[in-house]
Amino acid sequence: MLIAVLYQKNNKALIELLKRTETQAHNSRTRENLDAVIDDLKGFSGSYQFNMKAYWIAFAVFLLATAALTYWDWSQWQRFQQSTWIILAVGSVLTLVAGITAFYPGRLMAKASHALLQRDGLLDNDLSPAVFESRAASNEFQQRFSDFNRGNYKREIRALYDGSYSGSEYSFQYQYYHFHYVDERIVTETYTDSKGEVRTRRKKVYDHYDRYGLILPFGLLRNVAVVGFGLPGAGKATYKPASNRFNKEFKVVAASELEAAKAMKPTVVIAFEEFSEVLSQVNFEVNDAGDLCLSFADKDLIATTKEAKICDYEAFIEALDGEQEFAKLKTSLDFIHYVMTKLDSNF
Repeated sequence: MLIAVLYQKNNKALIELLKRTETQAHNSRTRENLDAVIDDLKGFSGSYQFNMKAYWIAFAVFLLATAALTYWDWSQWQRFQQSTWIILAVGSVLTLVAGITAFYPGRLMAKASHALLQRDGLLDNDLSPAVFESRAASNEFQQRFSDFNRGNYKREIRALYDGSYSGSEYSFQYQYYHFHYVDERIVTETYTDSKGEVRTRRKKVYDHYDRYGLILPFGLLRNVAVVGFGLPGAGKATYKPASNRFNKEFKVVAASELEAAKAMKPTVVIAFEEFSEVLSQVNFEVNDAGDLCLSFADKDLIATTKEAKICDYEAFIEALDGEQEFAKLKTSLDFIHYVMTKLDSNF
């Protein structure tokens, strides 16, 4: 209703299109779903560009008028009167409404464009949203992997995607996740009270952290971890390869030194060294069931790099038509596959 009042003609129609596009793009689970959204976009009969000149002019006029009238009213008595406060309040509201009205369409354009490109990128890389409950998924992963034993106050899975990989020797299904956790700590601070006396008090502080990762059936190892970022409960290194470069980045924890030595072939050690230059804070954890959790701090593995917007229609459609490759994701999956090929002769 508010959109119908504030925007007219093409601006109104384009806003409705973009809202619909953003929602449907987020809900698209298959290429067919996304193609239907793109067809709806292509079928729009109006202009893909907003005409916002009048809105920005209105914003500037309200802003300047509010400042001028407030100053004029104040100058009559050199102090704020009731009328001054009324002018300031009414002018501020009108300026705020005008500013939001002018800003909103551009923001919506960016969000809808990104949603469509992001979903296109996910589908190009065979990723689809998994159905999950945040805390239940976090609890399940915590039971399976030490890397999820973080956060003394809160932990949750914020995103979960199902994917598949096909290599020259191995193919596997995997899940990509975004794990958020919060640590609570008590700090003591000093402050000055109303009487000017310095006092101390304790308060709770919450630190928020995020980790990301890939989970998949590995099968070639059991209870082995290559730790590049503090792994809860991992303990001391079981084995150290000859490489100083590797030992600066990682420690190897396993059931025995023999098991660790069998896993850390020279070619595998080199692969980890090179992979540490691709992702940061890497942990490679294989549990007792033979499942792998490759975790890291990088948040951009499945983020589209395309920046085209719907308002630049031809460039945007060209971006959608092209095949997107998530380079870091591919490198991570190729790394896992490579390690598999080097370990399969050990067991």
